[in-house]
Amino acid sequence: MKTKFLKLSMMFLVLLTAVACSKDQEEDDNEEWVRGVDFDGLPRSGAASFTINDDVYITTGYGTSSTRFVDTWGYDVATATWSSKASFPGEARNNAVAFAINGKGYVGLGTNGTKMYDDFYEYDPQQDTWTQIASFPGIARYGAVSFVVNNTPYVGCGQDVDAQDYNDFYTYSPSNNTWTKVNSTPEKRSFAFSFVINNVAYLGGGTNNNAYVSSFYAFDGQNWTTKEPLSGRTDDYTYDLRRRFPAVFVIGNYGFISGGTNSSILSSTWRYDPSVDYWVEHDDFTINGASSRQQAVAFSFNGVGYVVGGRSGSTPFDDIWQFTPDLGKHPN
Repeated sequence: MKTKFLKLSMMFLVLLTAVACSKDQEEDDNEEWVRGVDFDGLPRSGAASFTINDDVYITTGYGTSSTRFVDTWGYDVATATWSSKASFPGEARNNAVAFAINGKGYVGLGTNGTKMYDDFYEYDPQQDTWTQIASFPGIARYGAVSFVVNNTPYVGCGQDVDAQDYNDFYTYSPSNNTWTKVNSTPEKRSFAFSFVINNVAYLGGGTNNNAYVSSFYAFDGQNWTTKEPLSGRTDDYTYDLRRRFPAVFVIGNYGFISGGTNSSILSSTWRYDPSVDYWVEHDDFTINGASSRQQAVAFSFNGVGYVVGGRSGSTPFDDIWQFTPDLGKHPN
């Protein structure tokens, strides 16, 4: 009887172990990145994008053989369908900036490879028309950032034709078509990233005098506040999030960055929690077959992040990858 009991106990333990391993394997297989519907336009990087209601608009960008674009595409995220829109009326360019307020989109700045631009245009999705607005008052540039805080758009940083970096910022008022200079960020940078959570903008990354920048700031529309740097050491690990041209999106109360460059193409994905000023690493962008990339368009919808296009070396992409964060798998 004793031998039989021991055999049954061993069988039970083996069964429990198998179930536990199966559960762990299932959790490990819950990959956060999956492929979506491809972009209908030509492959590109450095495109500009803005979101109005449930529609995302992508325009301009850089393709192959020095090709730059003016075509504009609308993406209905709910139905995963693309539609062609009125072309951007300015000169073809890449690394412009874009934002949306009051139901209209705005695109400006950028470069054609030799010339920098300071012009800006307003897009009306109801009429599918573009209208030129007042030009950006700062130096013409590319690789700038833009964000909206309390329904006020801000545009700043970037690099000019002489490879000089900037830290100046300006707001735009659609009601009187004017730009106003506001407080500059403490450190110059270009090709940085920004996102907004609860009407606070966060600015980080990029390069200054060709050196990767580790400083990270929060901006409430008035003041810049220093946050934990993008490289250093915590009680858990040494980290380095310095990069330029990452894909950036917000899901809930978290900001996410993925990919970009820091001497080489990156594929790591990180989540920022402003409540604790802390970054957590998520599944690698390449986990389900995607190529590492930089200069992709990114946005979010209903708790899912989307990364569109981008490039690796001379190869531009037209694929879309969807990211659903698993907070249980990647806790703070």
